[in-house]
Amino acid sequence: MVFKLPTFKKCMCCLSLKTGSLLIGYVSAIFSTFVLSLISVSLYKVITFVDHQRNETVTDTETQTENPTDKVNEVAISLYLTHAYLIVVFAYNIIISIVLIVGVHKENTKFMRDYFKAGLFLLILALATVVVSTVFLHFFVTLSLLKWSVTILYCLIMVRSHYLELEEARKPPVIEMETLYNPPRLPSHLYA
Repeated sequence: MVFKLPTFKKCMCCLSLKTGSLLIGYVSAIFSTFVLSLISVSLYKVITFVDHQRNETVTDTETQTENPTDKVNEVAISLYLTHAYLIVVFAYNIIISIVLIVGVHKENTKFMRDYFKAGLFLLILALATVVVSTVFLHFFVTLSLLKWSVTILYCLIMVRSHYLELEEARKPPVIEMETLYNPPRLPSHLYA
């Protein structure tokens, strides 16, 4: 069974596909850069908190209290892995957004196809994150990630519609050979 993606003639019912594809590329790159900077700040705060906790545990071990260093290390490792995953995903999104922007400006369908394929991989990552979040995180986090996945799918369909439109416009016109060799005949009542 084959599932065929729909194609659209307009982006968001009012913009051309080229404008919509450019808008998708620029907004995605700017949003990913913004989120990447927030993740970097968050990672910095996690690192400083962990260092502060380790320094406190050194002074607490001298007074013979319980050593929470193991607990801090476990939480720190999970936060580091989460931040690393998010950094990789959003850096990947910036790169493919730049590929889309260049492809749309140059009307290069190969770049747009590459964006589509890379975007499908990003969609799979997003859906995997949705599945993981349903198990480990709150319902509202899962809902926001699901909205993000649907948005990625919509953007991919828009970009796909645009490069299919460009490829259709670049196709050479089809000339029917029958009309070249057999010219149309005049109606028979004109011969009499």
